[in-house]
Amino acid sequence: MLALGVIAFALVGIMGLFPVAMRSAQESQRETRATLIAQQIFSDLRVASGTNRMYVRGPSPTNSSWIVTNFSLATDSNTAFLAYDQTGSGLTNNLNSANSATNPAAIFLATITVDTNTGTANLSRVQATIEAPAAAPSANRTKYTFVTLMNY
Repeated sequence: MLALGVIAFALVGIMGLFPVAMRSAQESQRETRATLIAQQIFSDLRVASGTNRMYVRGPSPTNSSWIVTNFSLATDSNTAFLAYDQTGSGLTNNLNSANSATNPAAIFLATITVDTNTGTANLSRVQATIEAPAAAPSANRTKYTFVTLMNY
């Protein structure tokens, strides 16, 4: 009887850890996906040369068309807003703000901002802020910020 009581007590403690482990795994997966999205954004912007860069996403799952966003590294406070689904694939709707995700498939919202005030000519600071979940109010989203320097 005593052994059964000890096992029951241990099982209650172990079962209490399952929700914590599930939240931790979900957060880890979300953070990994945000990192991959930021790496994709930065690598696409680095591929081209010059001040005007194109960020290409796609093809769209709904109409197989590629989405092209023009982006200038020489314009201070240049900002782009993008939406991504659960797998990190870009969605067709270009956004006008980080709060305008109306696509129900949008899980991640990305805000890309350029700052040319780096103290070095032809060098810009590019920041990608990835937020999730997109359906949550802005104050309740988890934000991941990634920064890199790009020359043009």
